Amino acid sequence: MKKNQSYVFSVSLAPGCYRHIKISANAWLINLHSAILDAFEFDDDHAHAFFMNNRVWDDDDAYYAEMIDDEENHTTDYRLCDFDLKPGDKFCYVFDFGEEWRFRIKLLRTVDGDTDVPVVVREKGEAPSQYDYGFEEDAW
Repeated sequence: MKKNQSYVFSVSLAPGCYRHIKISANAWLINLHSAILDAFEFDDDHAHAFFMNNRVWDDDDAYYAEMIDDEENHTTDYRLCDFDLKPGDKFCYVFDFGEEWRFRIKLLRTVDGDTDVPVVVREKGEAPSQYDYGFEEDAW
């Protein structure tokens, strides 16, 4: 395990829309999930999955929200350091299987020092609205 190290990930939702998130290497995948949603101002109200082989819906190296009962690998059971990540490594995160928000993640660098709470160290572009259904609620 990598003690006293942190990762800086680039998390991209669309061209020109990304967040760089610094998080402890000892954090659980569920913590990265929460950090991503916080960074893009999404509500945590749907299932999620990480695809560590960078291939969406490929179960060979997939880790799902604990609410997905028929899956064995859950994001609450694996730490980021369990994956032996190196700068340049890429993987995918999918949130809300109905809307299928797809995030591309790339490890930018490993830094010395643990990060107590995940933090956005850089951001670019305005995140889309999680609930943008193409109409105004007040119009009803």
